[in-house]
Amino acid sequence: MSIGTPSLTRRHGIYKFIGILTSTLASLAWLATVITLFGLWGGEDNFTQYESDDGEVPYISSVGARHKTVFIVGAALTGVFFVLTLIFTRLSFDVQTKRRSKRWISLISLICGIIAAVSLLLLSIFDSVDHSTLHFVFTGLFTAFTLLSAIFSTIYRFSRNEVNLAVYLRVLFISIVFPLAICFIVFSLVNRPANQTQLLSVAAAFEWTIAILFIIYLALFALDLILS
Repeated sequence: MSIGTPSLTRRHGIYKFIGILTSTLASLAWLATVITLFGLWGGEDNFTQYESDDGEVPYISSVGARHKTVFIVGAALTGVFFVLTLIFTRLSFDVQTKRRSKRWISLISLICGIIAAVSLLLLSIFDSVDHSTLHFVFTGLFTAFTLLSAIFSTIYRFSRNEVNLAVYLRVLFISIVFPLAICFIVFSLVNRPANQTQLLSVAAAFEWTIAILFIIYLALFALDLILS
């Protein structure tokens, strides 16, 4: 036991360090993506209204459809670092967990996160202009599986009786994003006169807000590992 303990501690430290690093990189990658897309809309596109029936505030996906390289690269980098974060966070906590039931909870969170990351990449590839149906399907999958991953991750942390500020902030993220996602869907799909685009602007504002909150969510993994 005495020989194995240092090795276990060393592995935990390595997993923890890599998890903090990848979480930070994922958050920065998505932050850079959101800022760049907003800057392109405001600078290069001069805050244009892309389509006649668009709202004054465009969907972030609409901006991404016009600047696909930025959107795809940003989504790919974010997705890769997000998945790596989930993997090394799981390894960091599971290396000291022997109960299989708890490991299954973290594995479900990881699987949901992988689906969310793949969906993020696919929604950037199948843009809202040329592939609107596929785009909104993958947007829905990304949002749903991100929330599911967050929920199972939170359950896992509570099951270990290791709750800190990051875990409570994750609960807050879930409680805010879930109603925002519903509002986004409702305001996007509600029937309206063709010349009334205010509701679309509100829906777009919800989408931008969710995108910004995702930046914070990605950074919470680093905070959780630091505080644990």
